Amino acid sequence: MPIAMAASGTSRQALRRGLATAAASSSTSAPALTASVLISRAPLLTPTPHPMAKAYWDRTAKLRHAFSNPTNTSFYFKQGSLPQRRFLESQYETEVAYYGAEIAGQKPDVGEVQAEPELAVLDRDHWAKADAERGDRSLERAPEDEVYLVVESKGKWTFPSTPLQTGESLDEAVTSRIVGVEGSLGGSTLDTWLVTKKPVGVVRDGEARNFFLRSHILAGEPSLSKDSGYKTHAWLTAPEVEARLRKQGDDKVWESVKGMFGVGEEEL
Repeated sequence: MPIAMAASGTSRQALRRGLATAAASSSTSAPALTASVLISRAPLLTPTPHPMAKAYWDRTAKLRHAFSNPTNTSFYFKQGSLPQRRFLESQYETEVAYYGAEIAGQKPDVGEVQAEPELAVLDRDHWAKADAERGDRSLERAPEDEVYLVVESKGKWTFPSTPLQTGESLDEAVTSRIVGVEGSLGGSTLDTWLVTKKPVGVVRDGEARNFFLRSHILAGEPSLSKDSGYKTHAWLTAPEVEARLRKQGDDKVWESVKGMFGVGEEEL
C-alpha cells in the first residue's frame, strides 16, 4: 500500500510538471498582438478647384443667370431703400462681368450708395503660416488635406501602439494606454473620437499581428508622456506618411496600411 501511494504521488507530480510545461509552451508560442490607432484631422478647407472645374462652374453660373427670371425687387425690397439700391448696383456689375457693358446696358440710377464694410481676405494657408515655426508638428498645416498622426520611436516613424494584454479588447488598450488621460499621447490635453471598436487594418509580421483602430482628433494636441518612448510627433498627409515609411525601409508596413489612407492598387 505505501508503494502504491508513493507511485500515485509521483504520478501527480509528473502530471503537474507536464501541465506546467504545456502551459508555458502554449504561452510562449502565442502570437504577439498589438493595438495601434490611426488618428487624423479632417481637412479645414474645401480643395482648391482644378482650372478646368473652375471654368466649368463659371460658365454654368453665367448660363443659369442668363436663363433665370429677373428678381422682383418690388416684392423683396422696399422701394428706394438702401438694400434695394445695393442689389441693383450689384446686379449691374455682375451683368457687366458676364456679358460686357454693351449688353448690360445703362447703369441704373441708384444715387450715392453707402459702401458695405470691407471683408478681411485671408490666404487659404494663413493658419499654417501663423504656426509655421512648429513645422510638421502643427495641427494647422495642409488645411486642404487630411493629416495623420505619426510618432518617432527609436529613430523610426510609426503609429501610436501598445501591446495587448490577456483578456483585453483593442479599444480598451487604445483608450487606456494611448489616448486616455494616462496614455502615451497625454489624453488630458487631447480629445479624440474612436470611430469603431473593430480593426480597420492589420500589419502581419510572421506570427505577430498589429491591429489598427480609426480615430479623429476633436480638440487639443498630443502631449507625449515621458514613459511613452516617443521622441516627437508629426501631422502628415498620406503621401508624406508613405514617403517617411519607405525612406526608413518600411515598405511592407505601407503596403499593409495604405488602404486605410484611401490609396488603392491603381494609385501605386
